[in-house]
Amino acid sequence: MPKNVLIIGAVALGPKAACRFKRLEPDSNIIMVDQSDLISYGGCGIPYFISGDVSDAAQLQETSFHMLRDVKFFQNAKDIDVRINTRALSIDRERKTVNTKHVISGKEETLSYDKLVLATGSKPRQLPIPGIDLEGVYTVTDLHKAIAIKQEISEGKVGRAVIIGAGFIGLEMAEALVDLWGIEVDIVEITNQALPGIISYNMAKMVQCHLEESDGLAGGRQDGAARSDRPLRRRSGAPGGDHRRPRDRQRRASRARRRYRRGGDHDRHRLSPRRGNG
Repeated sequence: MPKNVLIIGAVALGPKAACRFKRLEPDSNIIMVDQSDLISYGGCGIPYFISGDVSDAAQLQETSFHMLRDVKFFQNAKDIDVRINTRALSIDRERKTVNTKHVISGKEETLSYDKLVLATGSKPRQLPIPGIDLEGVYTVTDLHKAIAIKQEISEGKVGRAVIIGAGFIGLEMAEALVDLWGIEVDIVEITNQALPGIISYNMAKMVQCHLEESDGLAGGRQDGAARSDRPLRRRSGAPGGDHRRPRDRQRRASRARRRYRRGGDHDRHRLSPRRGNG
């Protein structure tokens, strides 16, 4: 029997669930809502977009056949109704309805469901410290923020960056900022090692040495039982530290900005972030 399936969230889990429902029950009516206008993208590829390995944000929304996964794609190829710029306000579990609101027009609508999928993803933990809401402070959470970060860099507004957190995303972002843009980067980590909870302390020291010596990552700050003598900071320099003059770094950043503005990143090797969603 056909069902009304309502999915809240349309970035990763939402589109996968929608396509799976359609394959299992082709006659079911599926509606997917998301408060953003950018949907079904590979968030794991954001650092590669900022570094320039992925030259255009739209590439993170493409299928393996280079089709853009937008509203028309889901409507025409998957028979899935997608409501972008639509925020879910409340859920009535007894009536099986969800009250939604269009974030631009303000129009509200109540959607009914037989099955409800919550695919909103996680929320970054904002540090309770002064200045967290200042201009130039970002959380790497969605494609809009990634586009804003890259825009500031390409306009020459960023000469140095501080990254809080030495997990996967923090280290990937450090590499992205250094490799293409020549930005000096400091990584600050509250524990006594990089990649905490992921690898052992001894292996983390090897990672830190590799970042500092091979890629020019020179110091961040680590607090904890075993305090590091050297902070984790990634600089845009040669092995052993940044031996180039500031003018050399400026030239490198200037060349990167020119390549970015005229689309030269298309000539770089193209990485293929994980594809999905049918």
